[in-house]
Amino acid sequence: MDFDAVCNCGGKVNVNDWQLNRSGLFYHKEVENALFLQTEYSFSHREVSLFNCVMPGAIAVMNLKHLTSCMEMQLKILSRHNRSITISGACDDRRDYFSIRKMVCEFILYFRAYMNSIRWDLSILEIIEPEISKDVDTLFGSIKQFFSTLHSIPDSTLLYAASNLGNKCKQPEFHLYHMHIELRWFFVTLMRARTMWYQDSIHMQLEEFENTFATVINDLIYSALKVFERLSLNWTTDLKQKTPYNCTCIRELWLMLQIFIDNFEERVKTKVFWDHVNVCINKILDKNQTEVMSWHRRVSPLSDCKNSELFCIWIIYHLSLLYGYSSDGIYLQSSSPRIRSNYEQVEKILKVYVCKGGKDGERDELDTELKIIIPLLHDLIINWWKPRISVVSLGLWDCFHKRLDQPFLQQTSGPWALSFEKKSAADILKQINDRIDGKFEQSKESSYSMFLHLLGTFLKNYSKMDAKYWNQVKGRVYTRFSKSKVREFSESGLYNFISLFITLAITADTTNVCLTMLELLPSTNEVNNENNKKHNLVWKGKLVCLLLFNEKGLSFSSIANHFTETINLISCRKDEVSRSMMTNFVDVLNKILSGNEKMDLGEHHFIGGWIDRYLLECPKNRIAALLGMLANVFEKCVLQVSCDNSDGARKILDALWCFVASRVRQLVFDPVLSGDNYKDIAKLAVIFTLEGIRDPATAKKYKHSVASLFQHFAASIFIKDTRITQYYLASLLEDSQTVRSLKTEIVNFDTTLIQAWVKCSIVGHGTDKEELKILQYYITEIYEIQDIFVSADDLQEFRNSNEPILTFIISLMKRQNLLKSEQERFHYSAKCRTYFKNLEKWVLIPITEETRDSEAAFWIYRCLGTLILCISPILYTKNQPNDMLRTLVNKVILVPENSTQPYIKQLGKRIFSMMILGLEKLNVKGDIILQAMIRDIFDQYLPILITEINSGASFKISDILLKCFKEATCEFMRSIFEMLMSNFYSTSSDNVMHKHSILITWLIKTLLKDGKTYPRYIVEHIIQVCLPNIFGCYMKVHDHHPHKLHTIDFISDVIKSPYYEENKIIREKFQTVISAAMRKHLTLNMQPTFEFLRSVLPITKGTIIGLLPQIEAVVSQAEQHRRHNAVSLRFMWNQLKKHMLNMDNKL
Repeated sequence: MDFDAVCNCGGKVNVNDWQLNRSGLFYHKEVENALFLQTEYSFSHREVSLFNCVMPGAIAVMNLKHLTSCMEMQLKILSRHNRSITISGACDDRRDYFSIRKMVCEFILYFRAYMNSIRWDLSILEIIEPEISKDVDTLFGSIKQFFSTLHSIPDSTLLYAASNLGNKCKQPEFHLYHMHIELRWFFVTLMRARTMWYQDSIHMQLEEFENTFATVINDLIYSALKVFERLSLNWTTDLKQKTPYNCTCIRELWLMLQIFIDNFEERVKTKVFWDHVNVCINKILDKNQTEVMSWHRRVSPLSDCKNSELFCIWIIYHLSLLYGYSSDGIYLQSSSPRIRSNYEQVEKILKVYVCKGGKDGERDELDTELKIIIPLLHDLIINWWKPRISVVSLGLWDCFHKRLDQPFLQQTSGPWALSFEKKSAADILKQINDRIDGKFEQSKESSYSMFLHLLGTFLKNYSKMDAKYWNQVKGRVYTRFSKSKVREFSESGLYNFISLFITLAITADTTNVCLTMLELLPSTNEVNNENNKKHNLVWKGKLVCLLLFNEKGLSFSSIANHFTETINLISCRKDEVSRSMMTNFVDVLNKILSGNEKMDLGEHHFIGGWIDRYLLECPKNRIAALLGMLANVFEKCVLQVSCDNSDGARKILDALWCFVASRVRQLVFDPVLSGDNYKDIAKLAVIFTLEGIRDPATAKKYKHSVASLFQHFAASIFIKDTRITQYYLASLLEDSQTVRSLKTEIVNFDTTLIQAWVKCSIVGHGTDKEELKILQYYITEIYEIQDIFVSADDLQEFRNSNEPILTFIISLMKRQNLLKSEQERFHYSAKCRTYFKNLEKWVLIPITEETRDSEAAFWIYRCLGTLILCISPILYTKNQPNDMLRTLVNKVILVPENSTQPYIKQLGKRIFSMMILGLEKLNVKGDIILQAMIRDIFDQYLPILITEINSGASFKISDILLKCFKEATCEFMRSIFEMLMSNFYSTSSDNVMHKHSILITWLIKTLLKDGKTYPRYIVEHIIQVCLPNIFGCYMKVHDHHPHKLHTIDFISDVIKSPYYEENKIIREKFQTVISAAMRKHLTLNMQPTFEFLRSVLPITKGTIIGLLPQIEAVVSQAEQHRRHNAVSLRFMWNQLKKHMLNMDNKL
């Protein structure tokens, strides 16, 4: 028989290593030998070696007293080290302490084997038992005496006696402590063997046997307490990683006791393992304990534990993990058949915890303790023990429900370290879902969060299996809240309340919990500025219910009324709280509508009049989200209705027609709202139009029709963003069937398309060219457009042009020029004017003070200039009060006084020559209205086209103005000069010249000085039309007026003109004009006339000489008729002749 059974230490326990030591007691089949005693032991012919002495096995027991003394001596040798400890390392004591342990163990194992060998032989038992009974008592007493010294062992020995060296370790403390471990197991087995001796007093023996169990377990718990006292308990402590075992041998002893006691209970119906553990735990929980469980009375009770409840949960947790071992020592984890729960004791511990301040928050480290306790209970309840909700619903819930106002969930780190204000409803739901699923970092979660994780996980796993679990939780939770109590919660309390109920809703009865929560939460209809954050949080909590219903696929009908009233109220308000609430609601609704393809959950309840109001009141950056949501849901519903008979989708479509269609029609008029959202608005317009084609009855029900929608979105002059029109029409034109349907409904469909293309081409500079190409391609297929182009090459040029609108305008001009009859031209012009219908009403919409220098503004005016230059005859209708040309010029060229658009002149300046040259094509001479219009144009633009330089010393003439004089016809130029002279080159009644006269003077000077740059007729017109007015003004202004010098310079410029020098006719015309002016003014304005003649004499003496006969005749006639100024005339005439004579003498 092998008596070589001792512990072999593996050092500190690794929580991830469940492999038992192959050379330890368990694998020596100690448990099996103790439970299943062999029926035959033969010591008759066997010798045993006990304490280095060999003796016959059959009679060695007769020396039990002596052997006990030997054992005591060896134990005393070990016990010498009770009061000291040697630091790990070499030991000076060369004694072999391991051999001492072996000798003691061999003796105990021999005696146990002997007792077991004779228990079935009554004859031998009757002889032996009286002889050794007293010695057995002595033996047991000696062992108990040794056990009682455990409490005198220094803590350092208990805590650091483990060694990876195992039995090779030389430290006496190591062997002393392991002697305690081994003897306790052997003593239990001795008690088991002795109990079988006394069959007649089995009940008395069993009681003593169970006391032995309890006392051994009490000693083990004492050791565990020493370990627990050294643990640092803080927020991040994970007691799952901290075991109550000093070393692997202690864990092995716990396991053997557990298997042994539970198996023994199955046979004898005694206490189970947990019963013995609970007895010891109860004594720790009861600080007023009087009964001491010990080997001898003099032993002191277990030391007080600061966190006794925490310790008890901890020891139960780790002992529960030992149930993961099979009876064979294989670790099967939670699938082990041996597992037994200890719920009653856990509930008792939690009740004690609650009574000691856990309920009201009186404990100093309450949340830290709970954060440590709950993960242990979570593992036990969810992974190890059979389901039972009472620990959660009674014990742990009582630790929180009175303290919900504490900021449990206001974290300061981690992914959810955000204020409640910054969390959206989706964030809250995600956090709760993640918490239930365990997707969080435990060290960064609060105790309450750990509780919700446990509660949620339990209900998720078991609420559907058995309704009693949910009913128990519901009864415990619901009764703790009332509407008035929830109203008094702080922001933290509300968040904790919402987190609790949403956890229940996710894992149990979603509808019931959400309805209950919505009833308990305060009303969100009235905004209280003092509690804005609370108000917003309540609303988010309610919105979480919507998200959860959507997530679970539940109909919104049961909870919709909790939201619609609030939404209708807050959508009308402009305060920040209401705006924030609406923002959160729209985000949630968007998530709901985008996540459900069938639209069968009653989503139509949330499509209401609030959309119309919210689009007007919401922040501009929120419009895109709402419009995108509406467009997407519209498309989904149309698809659903077209594929099957979806009642939910039909209801949403009906709601969209009712509440959205009219607002979309208004949105296209607001460029601020449309802006970057143009595509979503246009998309909605397209869908409404297409749906109007598919279901005209519903459209008519809400006073819409395909025709009205198309005219509105394609032809309205109030649409300021042409991108909307472009996208709208391009989308419709993609489907030929849609085009055919629209043509059936809309008579002037093609004309509207042409008008829209013209508008988009002119004011849509920089927009999507592909969309514009789609429109252009369509109109090129229209016969009346193809007919405009004179040749196929022109049509191809139009198709390929980068500036097709300009090519189109030029082609209109070409076609008109080819028309012969007046009637043809009349009808053609009328048709062309329809293409540019309302041009003046929309052309300036994109141009503002900010955009006046943009490329878009320049492009628009370039188009306008081309339009007037090329097809002014088409645009103008004589004798019509508001013809298109005059209306356009008045709108885009002429700026009224006090106008808010003065910048238009700067743009008009760029196309001045195109405009004037375009008007040239009209019969200006015979049309007073056109003349007046040209006068007004020059009146406004001369100061812009002729500008001062060199501080007023001279003027610069714009090339744009000069271009008119280069390219215009002779007759038209004469009309222009006549208009300039008659309107701007005259003097008032007080002889003050018109403000533009100086500008015209410099214009004339420039035209004359540039020589042959301009046609000859320009000089002729200047002489014939301008010179009389110039001379007339000269006569009327005062002596020092600058015009006198300008007039002399003008005469000089005319004389120097190459046309004057080369052309006799021009010289004769000049002489004629001067002669006429002299005759007119000589008698009336004698002094200035002779002054003028005297001034120009050096410039053009020949001209003055040619005037001498006429002057003599005028003077003689005055003398003959005895005019009052005849003497003066004669005098001044003589003075002029004398001056001329002097000039000749000087030469």
